[in-house]
Amino acid sequence: MFAQFNTSDVDQTGVNNGSTVNQTGYMNDSGVIQYGDDNISAVDETGNENESTVWQYGDTNDSDVDQYGNYNDSFVWQDGNTNTSIVDQEGDDNDAYIDQWGHDNTSNAYQYGNGNNAEAYQGYGSGNGNHFSYINQYGIINDAIVHQNGGDGNMSYVFQDGEGNKADVYQTGNDNYSEVWQYGYYNDADIDQTGDNNDSWVEQWGEFNDSDVTQFWNFNVAENQQWGIANFSDIDQTGNGNDSDVDQYGSLNDSDVDQMGNDNGSIVLQDGFEHISIVLQTGDLNMSDVSQSGNNHYSNVNQLGNGNGSTVTQSN
Repeated sequence: MFAQFNTSDVDQTGVNNGSTVNQTGYMNDSGVIQYGDDNISAVDETGNENESTVWQYGDTNDSDVDQYGNYNDSFVWQDGNTNTSIVDQEGDDNDAYIDQWGHDNTSNAYQYGNGNNAEAYQGYGSGNGNHFSYINQYGIINDAIVHQNGGDGNMSYVFQDGEGNKADVYQTGNDNYSEVWQYGYYNDADIDQTGDNNDSWVEQWGEFNDSDVTQFWNFNVAENQQWGIANFSDIDQTGNGNDSDVDQYGSLNDSDVDQMGNDNGSIVLQDGFEHISIVLQTGDLNMSDVSQSGNNHYSNVNQLGNGNGSTVTQSN
């Protein structure tokens, strides 16, 4: 029978701080440090050799860490006012790191399975913060990182189920929104949004799919769905009010959309195997619609200027 050998160290300075630590198993380690007023921390570790460290500075920060299983590791550091963090890990060898500065940031990380990793930073630039991050991972060896730098009101959702999926979201500015849904094996999503009111949505089902979205300036929208094996999509939009929709079904399809200017629109639908679509639009109010079904089609749309329209339909 193992001795407990659990270790807990709680240091609190200020007024009305509260901390609860409950450890079951052996060799669990928890350390909580709170400075300021009205901070709340609750840590509950069940299993063996779990480790949790929570630092909270400022006022009214709230952290809740629950770890079940073995060898899970959670580190939460909140600096500022009214930040809220929840980490719930079930399984073995999961790792979550949340670092929130600024004001009123909220981050939730839920990991079920083994060997998953989640990171969120949030609100460590100029602005009031108010960022929201939600990470939910099932399976094994899934990886998610959310940055969300300066500004206010950025929101990020990451859902991953399977093995070896990766998501990296970076948003800076105001009121940007992103969603990543990945199911399967070794899918990869990378979203980078800078400006205000940009929206991005990525959904990938299957294996080895890769989606990259980069948006600069304001009110741009990117939607990408990929179902199958080894599909690749790259969306780059610079300007205001650009809209891109990419849907790929099958295997080894490749889509590259670049839009520079304002109020451009692009739709790409590829169904089958080994299609290639390239769309480049520079200017304002250009529109492109590409539809390819069957196998091995190639399309290249290049529109410069304003108000151009193009439709490509290919099938076999």
